[in-house]
Amino acid sequence: MVNVLRNARVRGITNINEIYRRAMELINDELRSLLSRSTYYGLALEAIARGKKQFSEIREYITLKLNKYVAPGEIERVLNNLMKMSIISRVSHGEYEIADPIIRMKFSQI
Repeated sequence: MVNVLRNARVRGITNINEIYRRAMELINDELRSLLSRSTYYGLALEAIARGKKQFSEIREYITLKLNKYVAPGEIERVLNNLMKMSIISRVSHGEYEIADPIIRMKFSQI
């Protein structure tokens, strides 16, 4: 996000809506590959962005959205991968948050 703001300032873009639009484009480009790998990634990010911070809440959110059983190990794998990519972080035992505010905004609006 800082790079988007710095880049916008250098280019003389001061309209906040234009900066927001460009930030969303950048996020979409960066996440496209990840989200195409598995539906679970997008749903996990959506759950966290909507305040589901506990592992059990995230799993329940995904299960309800897909209307099927989702193994705890599958959710654990997804969350671990998202942490390795620094997209989410564990703030306390079993509680997660999205690190980037633009990514958080994107998934809270879905």
